[in-house]
Amino acid sequence: MRDDVTDVFGEYAHEDILQALVLSLLTSADLDELCDDADLPQLTYDDGLPVTIASARTCRDAGVLTLDRGVWLELSDGSVFGLTVQVSRRPRGEVTLRRR
Repeated sequence: MRDDVTDVFGEYAHEDILQALVLSLLTSADLDELCDDADLPQLTYDDGLPVTIASARTCRDAGVLTLDRGVWLELSDGSVFGLTVQVSRRPRGEVTLRRR
């Protein structure tokens, strides 16, 4: 495994990569565009303006002794959602990291 990849993702690569992927997917476009792409209804205010993602950050799961990772989303309407990447089983064999 390359040292630079190991330094970024550390010992718990699965969790870190999935957490980064969720964060990237949810912040890759405006919320209304993401809803359109997924064929979902949009969240809008009474005046028709779309609700937006005000902030998104990664976090450890409540700071407890766990390998779980998560992403916190704060929307412009004041709501906050936590999405958790939960670990239920570690891989059985060796897995390597590589960049394309």
